[in-house]
Amino acid sequence: MGDRGFSFYPIQPEMKSNSQLYLENQPKGLLKNEVILFYQLTTGEHTSAHLPVIPDGCLDLLFCCDPSHPFAILATSPESRCLYHFKSNCVYFGVRLFPEQTLLTLPCSIKELIQHQQIPLFEMVQFDSSLLENMVRLQSFPERIKWFISFFQQKQQETNYDQNLIKYCLNSIYATNGIIHINQLASDTGYSSRYLQRKFEEYIGFSPKQLCQIIRLQYTIQELLHRNQLLNTVIDDFSFYDKSHFYKGFKKYMNLTPKQYINTYKSVSYS
Repeated sequence: MGDRGFSFYPIQPEMKSNSQLYLENQPKGLLKNEVILFYQLTTGEHTSAHLPVIPDGCLDLLFCCDPSHPFAILATSPESRCLYHFKSNCVYFGVRLFPEQTLLTLPCSIKELIQHQQIPLFEMVQFDSSLLENMVRLQSFPERIKWFISFFQQKQQETNYDQNLIKYCLNSIYATNGIIHINQLASDTGYSSRYLQRKFEEYIGFSPKQLCQIIRLQYTIQELLHRNQLLNTVIDDFSFYDKSHFYKGFKKYMNLTPKQYINTYKSVSYS
């Protein structure tokens, strides 16, 4: 599998701003085609911890490193901004996988998993228990990354035809920042729109149209939060029909207007 020829790196800005001692690292080598990000965070000393999560189309592996009660979760991308539960006063090691990841072979379609949001990892994937044991035993973020990489280097597998088809379509989606119609993907691949939608829901959990909208959402959030772009500039750059169209799509996935979201994010980041 060759290097990625595109740059889609979705973010979870509120996961970072609402937790403590947040660390992250982008992988190198073979895993950079599968893993977006390694990260580690510590939740606060609340009776329960809830971190806001936004749609990104990805799968996250979350390892709770509490020595007394460790566990591992497979977290799916939400369909709209929501709160995911985390154990309080605990260190979590996370691995964010690209939508087209092939590291995990799951017993059902991703679409079936999305409604559950957080699923015990070892109910979904047959991994050796040493994976969790070592995540807890190791003390540092770099050590956990190194262990994860060594564990998965033994599990590289060949992609099947459907996965290669999905990768081809996603390359086209990424290359256009999500501004491509499913009819164009159907024309480029020779498959019907209905067939592509079924395969996307099986392997990604979202239809091509939904994923395109999520990718555009991710790009616009990065522009608004980290590059301080004006709304009108973002609307023009990402080919929204008009401001009303942009606001409607944003609120559909974020449950907030752009201004409300920016204010919410900044109020936590600067507190």
